[in-house]
Order: sequence, then C-alpha cells, then structure tokens
Amino acid sequence: MLRLRTPYEERPGLFESFFHSGSLAFPEDELKEILRLLDSTPTLVCVHLERPTVLPEIAAKAAALVADYGASDAALLDVAFGRARAEGRLPFELPRSMAAVAASRPDVPDDTEDPVFAYGHGVALQGWAARDQFGHPSW
Repeated sequence: MLRLRTPYEERPGLFESFFHSGSLAFPEDELKEILRLLDSTPTLVCVHLERPTVLPEIAAKAAALVADYGASDAALLDVAFGRARAEGRLPFELPRSMAAVAASRPDVPDDTEDPVFAYGHGVALQGWAARDQFGHPSW
C-alpha cells in the first residue's frame, strides 16, 4: 500500500501557508519514483484528496486506486481487507494534465477536457458483507 498526498507548492507568509495551491501535478522526480514502485510491485495506492490532482500515470499503473479525505491507516486497511465497506463519490473531477487545467475556464467547475475521473465518479457497493480475519462473512 502506498499513501500519497495531493501535491502542492509551498507558499511564503503565515496566512498563505495554510492554503495548498500551485500545480496539481506530482513533481517529475517524485512521479518517477512512484511509477518505478508501481512497475515493480502490485500496489494499492491511496491518495488523500484535499484538492484535485493530476494522476493519469498513477491511475494506469496502480493495482487499485482509492481516494480518501482523511481516513486513518486502520480504516484504509479495513477496507483493503474487506472488514469495512468503501463507498463514495468524487466531489470534483481529477484532470488528465496541467495543460487541461490551464485550458479550462477558471470560473466553471469540472471543465477540463477528458478528465481521468469525472465529478461524481466513485463506488457504491451493493450486497456487501464485512469479512472476518479468515475471509468469511461476519454477518
């Protein structure tokens, strides 16, 4: 399992430092390391989405991709091992590139061309049952 945070650029000043902004893309050197890992090992990737991010290469190579908004490691592992139910929808789209972000209209939400995941993309599981440590349903 690999946990990632949405990339951002550090900003000077006390007030501005509280808000993550800047490029939505992972820095090239960080992206190369992530992709090297994903090429070598089937990996569950969990991205903490405090804001949209550009992750088409990561989405393509991850064995599974999960978005979270502050879930603990224990909660993520419960989902990964079937002990808890995962469901949710994206509150924003995940753009394919920074070029798509730059070409979008800044005053229109979910306006990038060909997003990796569109607004509302997600999971709603039907007929799901929690499982015990042996993989048996724990009704």
